[in-house]
Amino acid sequence: MSQLVVSSLTDVVALSQSSQSPQAIANLLKSFSKRDVGETILASFSATGEDPLSVLDPHLHTLGFLYILSSRLNVPSPQVTAEQVNAFCSTFTPETARLAPERVTLLAKGIIYVTELNRHPELAIPPLSDLISRYPTSPSHLTTLHPIFLRACVRAQLYEQALPLLKNPITDVDRSISDLAYTDNLVYHYLGGVILGSLKLYKESEEFFEIAASSPGQVASAVQLEAYKKLSLIQLLLYGKTKNLPKYANQALTRLLKYSPYQTFIKNYPSTTAALYSILDKDAETFHVDGNVGLMKRVIQHSPRWMIRKLTDTYLTLSLEDISVKIANDVKTATSPQAIEEINALILSMIDNQEIHATISPSTTGQLGATTVTFQDSPPPLYFNPSVLEKILIKAQQESLLLEQANKALGKSKEYLTKAIKDKEHVHYDETEQFAVESMGRGGRGVEWDD
Repeated sequence: MSQLVVSSLTDVVALSQSSQSPQAIANLLKSFSKRDVGETILASFSATGEDPLSVLDPHLHTLGFLYILSSRLNVPSPQVTAEQVNAFCSTFTPETARLAPERVTLLAKGIIYVTELNRHPELAIPPLSDLISRYPTSPSHLTTLHPIFLRACVRAQLYEQALPLLKNPITDVDRSISDLAYTDNLVYHYLGGVILGSLKLYKESEEFFEIAASSPGQVASAVQLEAYKKLSLIQLLLYGKTKNLPKYANQALTRLLKYSPYQTFIKNYPSTTAALYSILDKDAETFHVDGNVGLMKRVIQHSPRWMIRKLTDTYLTLSLEDISVKIANDVKTATSPQAIEEINALILSMIDNQEIHATISPSTTGQLGATTVTFQDSPPPLYFNPSVLEKILIKAQQESLLLEQANKALGKSKEYLTKAIKDKEHVHYDETEQFAVESMGRGGRGVEWDD
């Protein structure tokens, strides 16, 4: 069959239904869309008023349906039904759609645009979930859909919907099936950290923030700085102190954080809740713009637990009254019956959660404040258990195999090696950086955590 000339919407439909190869159709549609009126025509209806999407089948005519749908979703007044969007995302042919990665990205952004325009961001979740589960060649492949989907989950505050995606570690990148930018990896792991932290999955959140903050780059990214701030706060909650970034991370991030209001908070942690709230209030505007007030309040609420854990490094025994005085906001009220009862409940909670190892001995006088808390050494780590150790070794072997495969793939990649050499000579700053940061939430700097 001779190659069709595409100059109208009728031609687009005819091409989509033709016996041309998918690659030929993709090339023609891409060329047509780049014309001055290409996108306008794709977003229109036929001269008779017929909707071309009612003629095309999203499974059989994936490329034509994709081009028309993605164009329509991104005009000021989109004329698309939810049924059309859902039908495409659940039935398109993935192998064919991968021939037009930039249109898949445009489709996902259009879904976000329309649902936010209609003030129902939650409606973007089902179609985007279908799209991201079917489009990548494997769950470990990073695509432009990943940060877009997480952004939808954050805007709709449907954090649990992101968990199936976040449980798959990213180990592969293929730019032939996704028009990835440098910031896509950063934004995906940043938003992943926000979602996991909001669900109180702090260890997992720490891992995502660390990947975002420490990803190699010639210039310290704004997204990375935001990730580093939240990483530091998460580490205060988990460990009572911060950890150094990996050596391969951009050291400018450490300097930037050092001269920010966060450094005062970090330096004084753990401390009394009153002292920490004073630091929070002093630079409240900065913390609010960054979207970190909710997270900081969580960290402050956890401070008494870290103050008690620090006492175990110094003392073998203390009375409940002694502990209350040492961590109290107001020493004058630290010995009140209510304060002693709160400390007793806190100590029991920490023992139950294995945050500390201690025994409680009631006083012979019957006074709760005189009750003695005897601190004990922690038991041997769980990984000394043979069955647990075996699981750790199996997981290490699996991850080692994945790393070896990734290294071999990179070593064979002429494109990667060429880029690596060029990156040593040139500084690259992705022009989507501003959009990436602004898309994260209120104030253009971060996503506000639930208080």
